[in-house]
Amino acid sequence: MHSDELIKLLSDSGSKDLSSSLQWINPIPEDASALLEKIDMALSIVKFSQSRRAEEGKETSTNHLDSLIRLRSEINGILGKS
Repeated sequence: MHSDELIKLLSDSGSKDLSSSLQWINPIPEDASALLEKIDMALSIVKFSQSRRAEEGKETSTNHLDSLIRLRSEINGILGKS
């Protein structure tokens, strides 16, 4: 499936999560499976960044992480994956 088709199928909250996650996944790949791979990579980066900030004793926000997790979950649901 193409990413543009997939994006049209997102719920309102999924679209908001996509919008807030664009800094991590732009440019959006054409293929939906490549988009999922990019989201997984972004999740790894955000988790690493949060763990580093926690080690430094700085507060971390989970907003980006939560948005990426919800987005990945919704996309997997649309594609019929677990």
